[in-house]
Amino acid sequence: MRPLRERTSRPSSSRPLRRSRLARVEAGDLHSAEDAVQDAYLKMYRRWATISAQEGSLTAYGRTAVKRAVIDQFRRNKRMVAVPVRELPETESGIGIPEAAYEMIKEGIDELVASLPGRQREVITLCVLQDLSPAVVAQRLQIKEESVKRYIKAAANNLKKSINEHSEEATA
Repeated sequence: MRPLRERTSRPSSSRPLRRSRLARVEAGDLHSAEDAVQDAYLKMYRRWATISAQEGSLTAYGRTAVKRAVIDQFRRNKRMVAVPVRELPETESGIGIPEAAYEMIKEGIDELVASLPGRQREVITLCVLQDLSPAVVAQRLQIKEESVKRYIKAAANNLKKSINEHSEEATA
């Protein structure tokens, strides 16, 4: 028979690591494994007086408790039924607004950009709409980077004027 101190001592610090490895192997993913180990420790804590008084290995009991916790989780998750959604939510664009509104805005932007002079339109399309740096745009168009920055500034001013004109027409 083992001495009383050995039977009533808590598990060593390396045993939880072994149990979590076992749970990871059994469960297949880290989160389920962590949940299984926590469930096993809870069950062991509730029955600690009985477990520590019995003959046998606490490690074996812990290993069995982890395996059973993984099985319980699998059974619980198997019973969960996925309920299909009747209507899918409205999709959002990459900038966080509904797709229909985004398309309307994009059409308006396309019209405004189309009204710009040729080189400004090219620079704005490449820099803003395709998200390229001024240096890359300068290489593509074979112009200086400073020229690209000037075209962007001029295009921004022209776009502001166009927007102000459209807003005045809408309010009139």
